[in-house]
Amino acid sequence: MIFTPKTGSFEGMKSMNRATILNMVRLEGPISRAQIAKRTKLTPPTVGTIVQELMEEDLLIEETGIGKIQGGRKPLMLSIHSSAFYAIGVYAAAEVVHTVIATLDGEIFMEKEERMQTPPPLEEFLQLLSRSVSFVIEESGAAPEKIIGIGVAMHGLVNSEEGTAIFSPHLQLENIPIQQHLEEKFSIPVLVENDVRTLTLAEGWYGEGQNISHFLCVSVGLGIGSGIVLDNTIYRGPVHSAGEIGHTVVDVSGPKCHCGNYGCLEAYASESSILEQTQRQLRFGKPSLLHEIAGDKELTMQHVYQAVAEKDPLAMEVAADAGRYLGIAIANITNMLSFSKIVLEGELFQVGDVILDPLRSMVEKRTLRSVRNATTIAISPLGKKGMVIGAFTLVIDQMFQAGTRQETKYKKSSSSLSS
Repeated sequence: MIFTPKTGSFEGMKSMNRATILNMVRLEGPISRAQIAKRTKLTPPTVGTIVQELMEEDLLIEETGIGKIQGGRKPLMLSIHSSAFYAIGVYAAAEVVHTVIATLDGEIFMEKEERMQTPPPLEEFLQLLSRSVSFVIEESGAAPEKIIGIGVAMHGLVNSEEGTAIFSPHLQLENIPIQQHLEEKFSIPVLVENDVRTLTLAEGWYGEGQNISHFLCVSVGLGIGSGIVLDNTIYRGPVHSAGEIGHTVVDVSGPKCHCGNYGCLEAYASESSILEQTQRQLRFGKPSLLHEIAGDKELTMQHVYQAVAEKDPLAMEVAADAGRYLGIAIANITNMLSFSKIVLEGELFQVGDVILDPLRSMVEKRTLRSVRNATTIAISPLGKKGMVIGAFTLVIDQMFQAGTRQETKYKKSSSSLSS
C-alpha cells in the first residue's frame, strides 16, 4: 500500500504523509530514510521529522543495515515495531465466539473459543463478547494501554459507522450495540464489520487478495456472502448491504428462499440448502452411502463431505449442482464489475474438483471473453480463521491509514487495500 501525498490543510497533509511513510515501512521495510524520501517525493527534512515522531510513538524502530553509505557509515534501516502494540479480533459465528489478540504484523499469540446458545438473549450475547475480550487481555498479559483497538466481525447486516449489528439472522438479534457496549467496558476503540468483509480485508492483507486492486471474495457456509474490492477499497454501499450475492437470483422459477424471494443462490448452494436437497433425495429413496455414513444420526455436512470423498453419486451430484449455481452468480457479478481474481472461502470448497470444476466451467462459459481472460479463481489460504484475522486487521488497517494509533475510528473511506 503506497500512498501519495495530497494537498489540503497542513494537518491533513501531515496526516497523509505520516500514513504514507508508515505504510511504506510496513510493506517495504527495512527501508532507509533516503529511500523513503526518494520513493514518496517528500523532502528529506519532512521524512526525518515524521520518522522521529513515529519512533517516539513506538511505531517504528531502526537498526543498522547492510552495506555502507557516503562517509563509510552503515545505513539506519526502519521497520515497524510490530510487538509494541496489539489488536483484538472477535468473530461471532453461528454457535461460537472466537477471540484473538495479535501483534501489528498479524501474529496471533492468544486465542479463545466459547460456544453459545443459539439464538442467545441480547444481554447474554454482549456479556459473552466482553468476557471473551477480558480473557485474551488477561491471559496474554497485554497492557490495556498497548491495545490499539478491538475489531468485531458479525454475520448479517452491519452499520460500521455506528458500530451496530442491524440484524444477525443466525443469532436472531437486531440492533446490537456492540461498539457502545465494548467501549464502555474497556475504554478501547471498537470497530464492527460484516464477517465476509472482514474476511475480504484479511485476504487483501495476508491472502489471495494481496496486490490485487479488484477482487471478489465469496464465502459459503450456512449462508452465502461476498466482499467486493474496487480500486483497492472494500465497497459497502449506501445502506451497508453490498455483497449479498447469496440473494441474487439464479433461477426465476426456483424454490423460495428464507428472504422471501424465489430462486436465490442461497436456496441452491449454501450448506443449509445442500443438506435440505440431500435429505429430500434420501427421503425419495435414492440410493446413497449416506444411509450408512449417517446411520441413525441427523445428517450433517460432514456426512456429505465424507460421501463426496467416497465418490457417492448422490453427494457428488448435489455438490456439482451447487458449484454450477455458484458459477452462474459469480459470472454475473464478474461481468458487471470485472474482477482480476475470485477468492473462494468455505469448507464446501475443500471437496475439490467435484464442486470447483462445474463452478469454473460455468464462469468460463458465462463471462465475456475479455473478462474471462483477465480473471483467476483461487481458494482462500486463511480458512476458518479468515474472519477473526480480518476482525483485528480492521483495527490495524485503520491505524495505518490514519498514520497514528490515536485515531482508530470508522471512516467512510476505510479499508483501503492498495499496494
